[in-house]
Amino acid sequence: MKRPLSQDEIPVYEATEVLLTSYASRINKPSPFEAVWEVIGDSSGEFLDRVEGLDACLAQNPDFQELEEVLFDLLLVKFLSTENRPDDYFDTPEWEQIENKTIDRGTELLNLFLYISESIDTDVDISLDDFLQEFLLIEETEFQDELRIYESFIVNEDILDAEISDLKEIQEGIQEDNPIKSLFVPMVLFFQVAEEIEPELGNSLTPFEDAVYHSVLAFYGE
Repeated sequence: MKRPLSQDEIPVYEATEVLLTSYASRINKPSPFEAVWEVIGDSSGEFLDRVEGLDACLAQNPDFQELEEVLFDLLLVKFLSTENRPDDYFDTPEWEQIENKTIDRGTELLNLFLYISESIDTDVDISLDDFLQEFLLIEETEFQDELRIYESFIVNEDILDAEISDLKEIQEGIQEDNPIKSLFVPMVLFFQVAEEIEPELGNSLTPFEDAVYHSVLAFYGE
């Protein structure tokens, strides 16, 4: 019998399921959700062992390799937000080892997942301005890397009213080495929904964009 989910685990569970099933439906392959969740949902093992387990699971399901780093984000969110840690955990040798071993892992979606969780916990309305200004602190001098990464969100003033065709055009202009490039469209669409602007999806999203967009909505509870 499977362990029941805690309230904190539900967003990660649903986001993981929707990410994989949405992608599976677009590429016409069976979803490996059960196998993936067995790794992400396991609270008993060491984090780095779970990372290895996730990588092994994706190696056995190569059609879903494109989602590997997003799944890493969800694994990390699960680890940080639903499992008990001491108050000084981020000063421990264990966390330092995790940081050193996974420094090149994950995507900018980690910021978005953590922002959504924090906003729900503190009863703050989710908005793009709040995400950029209050969560990422892009105006602070020590956070200029975030300013560079999210520049496309900032310089396009009417981004929340933009149609997908316009977003795709903006995306084309984002530098290839910018980690936000592949996530730009689904992230903007999420903020449109959060700010009660209903986007017209059409058929313009790639399987990856479609899966990410619906996964973030599932995490948000939509």
